Amino acid sequence: MYSFTEKINLLKSLIDKGLLPLINSSCVYLDVPYHTNIGDTLIWEGTEQFLASNHIKCLYRNSTLTYYYRKISKKTTILLHGGGNFGDIWRSHQELRLRIIQEYPNNQIIILPQTIYYTDHSIMKTDALIMAKHPNLTICARDEISHSILKKYFHNNNILLLPDMAFYISPQKIRDHTTACTNNRILLIKRTDKELSSFNLSSLELDYTKIDIRDWPSMETMPTYMSFFYKLYMACHKLGTFTYPILDNYAYHIIRPKLLQAGMHFINPYKEIYTTRLHVAILSILTHKPFMFIDNSYGKNSSFYNTWLTDLNGSTFVRE
Repeated sequence: MYSFTEKINLLKSLIDKGLLPLINSSCVYLDVPYHTNIGDTLIWEGTEQFLASNHIKCLYRNSTLTYYYRKISKKTTILLHGGGNFGDIWRSHQELRLRIIQEYPNNQIIILPQTIYYTDHSIMKTDALIMAKHPNLTICARDEISHSILKKYFHNNNILLLPDMAFYISPQKIRDHTTACTNNRILLIKRTDKELSSFNLSSLELDYTKIDIRDWPSMETMPTYMSFFYKLYMACHKLGTFTYPILDNYAYHIIRPKLLQAGMHFINPYKEIYTTRLHVAILSILTHKPFMFIDNSYGKNSSFYNTWLTDLNGSTFVRE
């Protein structure tokens, strides 16, 4: 069995082994998450630290809101943000990936570790046909079920199995935002979006007088800096794409650090965590907190746990 530190180091080494041979000295990082899901921000932060640690220059970043075609050198690697939106549930991100793949046929493109999930196989086959036309596309799966789907339907592309990029967040970054546990309460993370499973939380047989049932704080209440960003976006959108770097800089320097801090401060006070969110589990590992893991609506969490975490001390998967 691995300790938290041993597991983090192992998963980081797998990321290095899989990605470093593929990436040139410069890249662009696209489909970056300018929204309130702290889990995606953890992936973003891990990706940034991976690039910085390996001296890979990021020429620019943008999102679904700020993307537009820019001419870049054929030697520049295009990195597409990882996460859990490869498929037909969160379609806007997949449509952006398909657009980029078609607009940059001569650049190496890497889709960073993703969970793959489709409800409509015809959409999946159409996506696979588009991606198959790109001569230098690597798609990374972050769990074995997703890896099997890619191997079966996206076999014309280079397919890798790699851990989530959030594991690359440095111990120093974690320490900067970590405080001591201040109460004996339990945190139960219950999703409030369309990935919420039908799992009966009452079956956990917990003392609900000692439990706080929450979601990410940024999902419960819109932060003021996010409200400002969306207003700024509306203004920039009217003016034109030449203003989009303002949005990209705001997201990088304001949204990313604030959401990262919010996530860390959110789980710090609790001694134990039950979670239906994958990145609350990952943040628990990064902060060395014991956690109980509950599946989401389509098996994303169980597949990730079975792929990477079954030999980790301090983690338990709660099965129905």
